[in-house]
Amino acid sequence: MAGGTGRRTGGATVRAGPVTAAPAAGGPAVSGPAAARRREELWRNLADVRARIAAAATAAGRQADELTLIAVSKNWPASDVVLLAGSGVTHFAENREQEARAKVAAVTKYLVAHESCRELDSEVSSAWRPSAPQTAPEGDDGQPPRPDPAAAPAAGPGASFGSWPCWHFVGQLQRNKARPVARWAGWVQSVDRAPLVNALAAGALAHDREIVVCLQVSLDPPGCDTGRGGARPADVLALGDLVAASRGLVLAGVMGVAPRGLPARPAFARLREVSWMLRREHPEASVISAGMSADFPDAVAEGATHLRIGTALFGPRRAVP
Repeated sequence: MAGGTGRRTGGATVRAGPVTAAPAAGGPAVSGPAAARRREELWRNLADVRARIAAAATAAGRQADELTLIAVSKNWPASDVVLLAGSGVTHFAENREQEARAKVAAVTKYLVAHESCRELDSEVSSAWRPSAPQTAPEGDDGQPPRPDPAAAPAAGPGASFGSWPCWHFVGQLQRNKARPVARWAGWVQSVDRAPLVNALAAGALAHDREIVVCLQVSLDPPGCDTGRGGARPADVLALGDLVAASRGLVLAGVMGVAPRGLPARPAFARLREVSWMLRREHPEASVISAGMSADFPDAVAEGATHLRIGTALFGPRRAVP
C-alpha cells in the first residue's frame, strides 16, 4: 500500500510552500495509560483495514501498493493523528476548516517539539508530494534537513516518522473558506465549480503554496439528488482545463462519493468513466479518490487509487460539537 510521501509522475519540478497554521496552545496527549489503550485500538484497526484493502486489491486483480490510504480524522483529536502517523499513515483528511486548522497546528507543534519529523526538501520532482511545514530545525548549511528514518520515537516505542502528514480537505467548500483552507491543506478534493477554482488559486498564491486538486464529480443518477455535491460529469473537462491553467493549483484527478441509499459499485463505475474522459485531455490527472469504510472494496474494483477511511480506523462517528 502506498505510504503517501508522493507519487512520481515525471512532471515538472514543483515548489511546495509552507503550511502556515498558527501555533497551538497545547499539544496532543499521546502518553499515559489512556493513550496507550487508544494506540493499541488504532493500530489494531489499522492492521484490519490494511488487510481488507489487500484482500480487495487481490479480488480486483490489483496490487495493494497501488492504493493510498487517507485517514479521515474529522471529529477526532490531534492525538489520534499523531498515534496513527507513528504507524506509517501519512495522509489525513478533514472536512471543516476551523477544526482542521487547529488540528494541523497541534500536530505540527508536537512533531517539531519532539524532533521526530523533518521538513522535506521544498524542491520536489513530483506534483503529488505534500507541502511541508517550514518550522523544522535547519541544518548546518541553513537548509532544512531531509527526513531521518532513525529519528527519536514520537508516538510510542519504536515509532518514527519519515515525512510530515499530508492534509486533505474533503468537505464541501465555500468560496469564503478557500483562502483559509489553502493555508494548511496539501490537497483539496472537493472542487466542483469555477468560482471555487479561482478562489482556491488565489489562496494558494497568497500563501506561496501549490495545492493538489481533485475534481468532485456528482455520482447521483440522472434526476436524483442525494445531497453529496459535485460537478456534473459533463462539466468536468472544462473544470479540469481551468484548474490546469491556474497558477497555484495542480490537477490530480477526480473524487466521488457514492449516493446515499443506492448501490456503490455503479456509481464508482461512472466515476471511472469520467476519469478516463479527463485523462484523455490531462494524462497526469490519474487519481481516482473513491471509497469509504463501508464501500471501499467496490471502489477498488472500479479503479480507485485513494481510499478515504474514517470509521473503520477511528471507530463509530462521534457527534460534531
